[in-house]
Amino acid sequence: MTSSDADTPPATPVPSPAPEDGYAVEKRVARTVAVTLGWWAHGGVRLLLALVLLYYGGTKLVLGQFGLSDPGDALISQGEMSPMGLLWRMVAFSPLFQLLAGVAECGAGLALLWRRSVPFGAVVGAGSMALVLVLNLGYDVMVKTPSLIYLVMSLVVLIPWMPRLFSAFFRRGEIPRGPLPTLIPWRPVARVTDVLGPIAAVAIAALVIWGSTQLYPPRSSDDSVPAGVWAVQEDTAQPAAQLGEDRRWARIAFGDTVYGEDSPVQLRLADGTLLTGTYRRGGEGTVELALQDLREEGQPVREYLDVLPQELTLTIEEQSGGTLHVTGDGVDGEDVDLVLAPDPSGSTLYERGFSWSIRPDDPFNR
Repeated sequence: MTSSDADTPPATPVPSPAPEDGYAVEKRVARTVAVTLGWWAHGGVRLLLALVLLYYGGTKLVLGQFGLSDPGDALISQGEMSPMGLLWRMVAFSPLFQLLAGVAECGAGLALLWRRSVPFGAVVGAGSMALVLVLNLGYDVMVKTPSLIYLVMSLVVLIPWMPRLFSAFFRRGEIPRGPLPTLIPWRPVARVTDVLGPIAAVAIAALVIWGSTQLYPPRSSDDSVPAGVWAVQEDTAQPAAQLGEDRRWARIAFGDTVYGEDSPVQLRLADGTLLTGTYRRGGEGTVELALQDLREEGQPVREYLDVLPQELTLTIEEQSGGTLHVTGDGVDGEDVDLVLAPDPSGSTLYERGFSWSIRPDDPFNR
């Protein structure tokens, strides 16, 4: 034995890695299963929320949910409106508001369908549903509870990213990495779903938006006679002894937006009664009206819809000076023979238009 051999310490055997015990494997599998089930529950909530947002967003993009503000709705006074009717008319007056709301809701719905953009969709969805809830509460719209549920669903979807948002707004330093929804923890299968998932998301979004647009009749515009707001200038009928019994016509408003074949119309009588409904253009200057009294407060929808409207047929002839000679059926079975003149005051809302610059009559707030 040499001196060098004597100085060399004996080799220490390297221990082989201990096999993982069964409890640790079961614990890891159980955790994976629990996390996966949690993401599946989370995915179910966000899918349902995405469908809701895409549906309502699609109806706004085609200006279907609220419709368009129209001269045919010009005669109802503020005091006759319900709070919901006031909201509907306010939103209908601004297609820009409807389009932006539709973009926000559809955008949030689309973002919820891609796992990397889920937190963005949840934040935008929560903001949109919060605004909807405030409007429903402020204008007494009957869907307060559903809008509250959709807001809660948006916040539930956002829960996994709330610590990251809290750090971004209230802490200093590096923002921690956010979680990534993982419905399939096994990569061989996940590689397939990573491709099929976006395709399915696009198909779902397109189908929901297309379906929501099919709920409304085709819409067009026709501003030819008799569209506009008109006041009775001449009437062959004799006035009643008491104003409260006078059923002569005072003003009539014909809409210029055509839903399918019908346009909105409103008729104000001399005694103050307002009739509302639709009219349809016929041949040779005729129009067919279907009119009803305003729905009474507390009256069920089904009961109101069961009331048959009064059907009137009018013949309208344009005259020199921009007036209309109207003959035909009256609301109480009496024939009408009257002359209508344009009512500029009743058309201000629809003819005012938009201007960046300040006009001579600004502020025009009446």
